[in-house]
Amino acid sequence: MNPVLKKSFRIVMSNRLSATGFFIILIFVAISIAYTIFGNHIIPYNPLKIDLSNVNAPPSYTHFFGTDQLGRDIFSRVIAAIPIDIGLSIFIVVISALVGLFLGTIAGYFRGIVEEVIMRITDLFFAFPPLVMSLAIAATLGPSLVNAAFSIIFVWWPPYVRLVRGSTLQVSASDFITMSKVLNTRFSKILFKGILPNIMTTLVVYATMDIGTAMLTLSTLGFLNIGIPIYQPELGLMSSVLTTNLYLDPLEGLIPALFLFIIVMGFSLMGEGLAEIIDPNIRSHLFSRRRRLEEMKKVREDKAKVVN
Repeated sequence: MNPVLKKSFRIVMSNRLSATGFFIILIFVAISIAYTIFGNHIIPYNPLKIDLSNVNAPPSYTHFFGTDQLGRDIFSRVIAAIPIDIGLSIFIVVISALVGLFLGTIAGYFRGIVEEVIMRITDLFFAFPPLVMSLAIAATLGPSLVNAAFSIIFVWWPPYVRLVRGSTLQVSASDFITMSKVLNTRFSKILFKGILPNIMTTLVVYATMDIGTAMLTLSTLGFLNIGIPIYQPELGLMSSVLTTNLYLDPLEGLIPALFLFIIVMGFSLMGEGLAEIIDPNIRSHLFSRRRRLEEMKKVREDKAKVVN
């Protein structure tokens, strides 16, 4: 294994919370990849097939999580929904981060009128509640996964602009950036060799933890039956039956909600793990603590040898 990856993996495993998040996401990403490649071949039933003769069946060997009010297998629908929720959430965060990276670096580096225009537009978007605006856009565009993703991206990029701008301002004030400007170094070289390597740490950590928040927002659209097609396997949409079918068949909505909770928790914990991998202060603290523990263990072993 690559030494850097080996060291990073060791840091993640040194923290129980980050290790738990890592394995949770690893499991669900593996499920997503498997379903994307093999499709319905890895699940027992077609997630869209309606069977009115087997409505609200309890969990059994044939239907692990039972069936819903239309006779569809809940287990198959949950497996089919996982790649949709994870894939769209990652897509939303990646596009938002790229927009924020582009606008934030320009605003933080060039300052002046350019910064004023970009930040005032960003502040304008902050004036509206993101969830309310997403709901309005999704309702206007109609039910579609693409429309749902677009409605969230439209309001999701402003925090990234502020984050990147702040980091760029801090890096731009460094001596090596000032010297590069004095020497008339090309902006592209300053950007890729001076600014980006020093701001990507914060951006990656924030984006990783933000995936869970984006997933919750996407699921909220589904829970409210806005933006997500009614037939689509999606964890929030599947959980919406709790409002109408809670007492008759609670598992139909609780199981998707539980999976959603676990995935979101996994991304949050993995974000903390990435912070420990990348942050040099935390990393040095972890390794120094490990060295102290190893030294104490060696001292105890030496004392035991002397006694014997």
